[in-house]
Amino acid sequence: MRFPDAVTIRRPAGTDEYGNPGTSWAAPQELPAVGFLAGVTVFMPPTADVQRGDRLRIAGRDYDVIGEPDLVRSPSRPVLLLVKVERRL
Repeated sequence: MRFPDAVTIRRPAGTDEYGNPGTSWAAPQELPAVGFLAGVTVFMPPTADVQRGDRLRIAGRDYDVIGEPDLVRSPSRPVLLLVKVERRL
């Protein structure tokens, strides 16, 4: 499957003002990926490293990942990762 959209997975890194690790958005970790945005769903390769709480940047717009990404399988192997998103304003 072709994934035409360049996606940047953004994950909080560092500590917040209370000392909680992995919760600061001041300098997030950024991982390059590919996908296809359709409405409120991003279709990605099954190997994409997306987690609940991440943010995705697609075409210069930021989206929050809502819930856990869902792995779609064929009878023989994983074929897609479905990620529900909400636009960040």
